[in-house]
Amino acid sequence: MITEDEIPPYDRVLLSKKPTAEAKDIRLRSDDFYKENFINVVTNARVTGVDLSRRKVQLWTGDTMQYSKLVLALGGTPRKLTCPGADLKNVFTLRTISDANTIAEQSKGKHVVCIGGSFIGMEIASSLAGIAESVTVVCNTEEPLPVLGSDVGAVIRNRFEAKGVRVLVKEEAASLEGTDVVLGVTLKSGLTLAADVVVVGIGVVPPTDWLKRTNIELDERGFIKVDHLFRTTADWVYAIGDAVSAPLPLWDIEDLNIQHFQTAQAHGQLLGYSIVGRPYPTQLVPFFWTLFFFEFGIRFAGCAQGSSHVIVHGSIADLKFTKYYFK
Repeated sequence: MITEDEIPPYDRVLLSKKPTAEAKDIRLRSDDFYKENFINVVTNARVTGVDLSRRKVQLWTGDTMQYSKLVLALGGTPRKLTCPGADLKNVFTLRTISDANTIAEQSKGKHVVCIGGSFIGMEIASSLAGIAESVTVVCNTEEPLPVLGSDVGAVIRNRFEAKGVRVLVKEEAASLEGTDVVLGVTLKSGLTLAADVVVVGIGVVPPTDWLKRTNIELDERGFIKVDHLFRTTADWVYAIGDAVSAPLPLWDIEDLNIQHFQTAQAHGQLLGYSIVGRPYPTQLVPFFWTLFFFEFGIRFAGCAQGSSHVIVHGSIADLKFTKYYFK
């Protein structure tokens, strides 16, 4: 297992919910587990290329490693702002535990602006509310968390504002102000927000540029195309997780990119069956959850793509409800 991280795999889901977490508390497996199962974990290493004919991967150091089967579990690279001032100090994206810890430390007693109203932006905003002087979320949609519907997003926005977190909707960053360290965020509406720290949560891009020199097929957005057994278009090479576009058989969907932790976990389990030639014990059902202020949240199971009808049981206003999506 080759990873750019400083430590073996850990629960990234907790980084936006508890950015003060310590590495020892969120590791997925102990060192003993890897030893007992003959898994060699190489940390602080980056793969820069692959020789498909010789079955070798190239590392950034110039070294190579041989493989019989190769699994690409690349995750996603946080998308960065492109507006003026985006490269100022104290402008952060969140991917690693080091990122999370730095954001939490720098936010103490400061004015924080979170750009992006989806899961990362809203979760990190709720996590920083208790330690920052102020927290503002900037969303370019009608309501935050648009995938859940504007009715749910409006209720969650009101809950955030009741907790002292300002949520601005239908707004976008035009520029970040400052000469060395960020001092503010100017929105396209003309409003300027004081900002000592800016956290950018506007999605991810697949880190697959280095695969464009191979015959591993990517889709138009750069995600790795795989079949129902997670095979790429190259022999002996598989791919799973956030960086793939894969079939979702239960919904008759041929290609779908899903960027949620539980789906990536399920991919890994199903791939194990695929590699050893055994039938899947079950098909994948996407699932994700989100939690704010460790008080309220949402759980979602299934796939709403292509749905034409929605039925709601319960009270959305009280966040005690179930939404059913039908085709």
